[in-house]
Amino acid sequence: MHPINMETINTPKALILQEAQYQFFDQGYNKVLMADLAKKLGMSKKTLYQYFRGKEELLHAVIKHYLEELQHDVEHLLQQEEADFTYKAEQVFRTVGQRFARINGQLLTDIRKHAPKTWQLLQQYRTEAAFKRFKTLLEEGNRKGFIRKSANISLAVLLYASALEKILDPEFISQVPPELMKDINYTPSAVYEGLANLIFHGLLEK
Repeated sequence: MHPINMETINTPKALILQEAQYQFFDQGYNKVLMADLAKKLGMSKKTLYQYFRGKEELLHAVIKHYLEELQHDVEHLLQQEEADFTYKAEQVFRTVGQRFARINGQLLTDIRKHAPKTWQLLQQYRTEAAFKRFKTLLEEGNRKGFIRKSANISLAVLLYASALEKILDPEFISQVPPELMKDINYTPSAVYEGLANLIFHGLLEK
């Protein structure tokens, strides 16, 4: 289990988020029951509901905090101006990929079907990751001479954002022919790293 890093990790709310993250990421949304979660935490269901009014609210809090941690990690990497650009770019892609790899496909499907507010939050993060962070990274590479001057950065960012919106959409993937999917390592980690690197390396100076 990847623990949630919080200064108040021993507070009941933080412990609930930590255990809920583990359960949701391991089992998906539908299989996690608030009664079972309360039992795991050694508290009554009534106490659990004092912190979160229901399972959907708890899921939203878990995903929101998880994305905030990811955003913090990526921003920290982007701010390392002295780091080798290519290495930094690879670390950004890997960080995002590894973090999303912990969210199993069943949970993504469940979120889309049963937690529209949380699905919107995920979509918003993907948009920000593409339009803001990927663009920031490419602009830095352009300034430092790693990205071809003739490259259309805005178009690259638009392609990345459009691809991210579709490629991790369970409904879209269900329509892809099986013979095409068999050639793709379809895990969030592989998708994020592969997609970003495919676009990124096409922009590099040879």
